[in-house]
Order: sequence, then C-alpha cells, then structure tokens
Amino acid sequence: MFFLWPVRDEFGVKRFPIVNYTIIFINVCVFFLYGFSSSYQEIVNRFGFIPDRFSWLTIFTSMFLHGGVMHLVGNMWYLYLMGDNIEDRWGHFQYLLFYLFSGVIAAVFYGTFTYGQARSVPSIGASGAISGVLGAYLVLFPSSRITFWYYFFAFFRIDSGTFDVFAWFWISVWFVQQLVGMLVNMNMTAASGVAFGAHVGGFLAGMAIGLLTKIFQQTMYIRNVVSGKNALSRIVGEIPMKIIPFDDQVELFKKEKEIERLIQNKDEREAAIIFGESIRKYPDVSIPPAYDYKFAEMLQQQGFIDDAIIAYKRFIRKNPFGRLADNALYNLGKIYLERGEIRKAKECFLQIALFYPYSELADAARYALKNIKDQSALEG
Repeated sequence: MFFLWPVRDEFGVKRFPIVNYTIIFINVCVFFLYGFSSSYQEIVNRFGFIPDRFSWLTIFTSMFLHGGVMHLVGNMWYLYLMGDNIEDRWGHFQYLLFYLFSGVIAAVFYGTFTYGQARSVPSIGASGAISGVLGAYLVLFPSSRITFWYYFFAFFRIDSGTFDVFAWFWISVWFVQQLVGMLVNMNMTAASGVAFGAHVGGFLAGMAIGLLTKIFQQTMYIRNVVSGKNALSRIVGEIPMKIIPFDDQVELFKKEKEIERLIQNKDEREAAIIFGESIRKYPDVSIPPAYDYKFAEMLQQQGFIDDAIIAYKRFIRKNPFGRLADNALYNLGKIYLERGEIRKAKECFLQIALFYPYSELADAARYALKNIKDQSALEG
C-alpha cells in the first residue's frame, strides 16, 4: 500500500487570507449542517449542477456541496495549501471573483463535454474552482517546492517520510491525469463519479487568467520603470565620465582577464572579490553580463558590503529594465537598513513600491517601509 499527500508549499503569505479561509469555512459548515441529513440526496438533486437542467444558480450552489468527508477534506486541503498564495498575490476581492469565475467556467466546460447518462446526474464539489487555483498557481509559482508526505507498507515493511517536488511538475502530472480521465469519460454513457471535465475547464481558466495577469503586470512593470528612471538615478547616481590613463587601462585589462580566467576555472568566489576590488576604481569594468548581479550578491554574502553597494548600483544603472533590477534595489535597501542609513533604505524600498508595483518584491518593499515607519514612531 502506498499513500501520498501534499503537506505544505514553499511560499508563505504576508496578509491573512480571509477570503480563502471563509470559503473553506462555508464549505465545511454546509456539509456538517446538511451532509448527514436523510434528505441530503434531495438537496444534491436540487442544488447540484445538472447539465441537462442548466441553471446559473446551481453552478454556484454546487460549489459548496460535497459527496462525503474525504471529498470535502481533499478539496479543502488543496484550497488551504495554495489558495492563500493566490489571494496574497492578487488581493481579497480579486481572488474571490477569480475563484467564483473559475468555478463557473469549470461547470460550463463540464456541461459542454459531458454526454449520455452523465448529463442527468448532479455534479457537486468545489474541485472545479480549486482546479482554477491550481492553474493560476502553476503560472505564478512554478518553482515553488511542494513537500509531500508518503506512507509505504508492503510485505511487513513500513516506511514513511517526506520529499519535495517543484509545483510545475506535480501540477502538470495532475492535469494530464484529469485530461486523460475527461477523454475516457467522453466515450462512456454512464457517469464516472468524477467530474474530470470540470477539473480541466477550471484549470485552463485559472491558467489563462494567471498568464494574462502576468503579461499585464510585466507590461505595467516596464512602463513604471520608464517613468521612475529619474527617481532611480537619485539612488544609484550617474556613471562618472572620465578619461582613463594608459597605465590604468593596462591594469584594467589585466583585471578583466583575471576575472575571465577565474570564471572559466569555476572559481567564482575569487572572481567576485577581484571584481569588487576593481569597481572601486573602474566602475565600468567589463565582465559577462550574467555575472553583474551574481557578483553583487556574492559580495554581499561574503561581507564585502561597500563593494556590494557599488556593484548593485552599477547593475541597476546598466539594467533599469532588467528582471533583477528590483531585486538589486531591494538588497541595496536591506544593506542600508542594516547600516542604519534609514533615508537611503526608504528611497530604495519606495522606488520598488512606486515604480515596480507589479514586482514580486513590491509587497516586501511596502512591508519594509511600514516597519521603518512603525520603528520611527516608537523611537519618536
């Protein structure tokens, strides 16, 4: 016997997921109020979604009915595990609309691709809407690590433990299973007991909304970076224009060759240190673009803070539209905060909050600004 269960995901949330918990609470209350009643089947027949008796009302009511304790527990656990992240990213009201919309699309999709006797059987459960949550999670958090607990029993041997998999892999495998189940059921006249079509429809809706949101955010991100470029220059300054004497040019060339050699020899730590030493005198020292941010981060991790500051500023000047510009600003802000340079730290965090509002670090920057404000109030 083998049992597998997801127990947690990698990402925490910054705000209390009131909508997600409320949805879970309503589902649990509805089931324990009516699920053990002798008339529950009548309730299911009346408020479950039946494709042959299409009703907008039952599309919504069916989302809050479940066929048994395990059906309820499975759905609510998946919603608890991943819904809070989507709500945290999109906000409470937007998440509620998204959840309900995914459930509607799931029901319509199920009704469209259901045939035979299954069209007269009521479909219940929140799994269509929750499939939308999974689809959005796949787009927004593909690299999140999901921790699974497993239990194995065979030939008097018992084993249990945990392991991690990337969200994109687990959710993709799950979706393929649902798609195969839907295609198989399309050739059956009897109801299978699992609304695979609803799962597929909800997932595709969630994934589409996630993709559209991500595209919109990236577009707004670039627009805001453009409008915030002047503010950015106040933080990182302008690249000094100066004529480098010939002897210094020779020294600079040697430094660049040494850095290149160390990179080729996989000695990136030493290369980062030499890079840090070089940019104090030569801010425009040439290195492979892929190492501009990496070396700045390595210098910070190794405690070369002054060099890291110069490296982060250099990176931001060179890549104001780059995908890591907000990361560099955030790290710069944290350095200033640790050094007690509160005004500079606020400028970095404020730059992210105002001009990179669709960055994944925007909420973290706003949180840092709030902490600075609260700390200032306490000290005042």
